[in-house]
Amino acid sequence: MREGGLEAPFRRPLDWENPDFYDEAKLDAEMRRVLDICHGCRRCFNLCDSFPRLFDLVDESATMEVDGVQPSDF
Repeated sequence: MREGGLEAPFRRPLDWENPDFYDEAKLDAEMRRVLDICHGCRRCFNLCDSFPRLFDLVDESATMEVDGVQPSDF
């Protein structure tokens, strides 16, 4: 993969017709996976408006990790 350049970005289409797209358990699992990566990496914390909210949710959770955040808070 090359950074920069003038080529158009590759876009992955959303498979919205797939029943899995609307499966709340799979959505919850994917949100937790992504938020866990964000919470651990923190590389773009100063560019992303989601970080303050994510850190507050994690800090207020019982486990002090993403797994302690309630799905309704996503």
